[in-house]
Amino acid sequence: MQLSLHTDQAVKFLICMTQHSSGCASARDISDMCGLNPDQVADIVHDLDRCGLIERSPDGSDGLRLRHDPAWVRVGDVIRSIEAVRMRPMPAQQPAFTEMFDLAHAAFMAALNDYSLSDIAGAAAGNANGGAVSYGTPGIGAMMPT
Repeated sequence: MQLSLHTDQAVKFLICMTQHSSGCASARDISDMCGLNPDQVADIVHDLDRCGLIERSPDGSDGLRLRHDPAWVRVGDVIRSIEAVRMRPMPAQQPAFTEMFDLAHAAFMAALNDYSLSDIAGAAAGNANGGAVSYGTPGIGAMMPT
């Protein structure tokens, strides 16, 4: 299974929000942590807000915060939410292929739901500090604990 670049960047943005020292941060602060450009961040923030994963500061400032405790936010649910707001209709497939891909997708999401945002934020921080994190394809897979 493969994630879109947008979904990968959105999850990285949430990981950086989880790692940020205060409860509220500007989109610019988080984008600097993640190495994302402002155009990418604008789309990401819009989608994360639509998914109910973040909230904007009520005072109208640039402040953002996670809507839920990151220890309870499951990675598979995050990915499912982000992909749902960007979903395009799939072409019709053979019934046998549909069932096979649906089963594979469900297993993929179940495996990702074994981890919370806190889990992968801690693993990414461990990686930055020389901790034991598996390396692999760039993106979320590289941040999963071994």
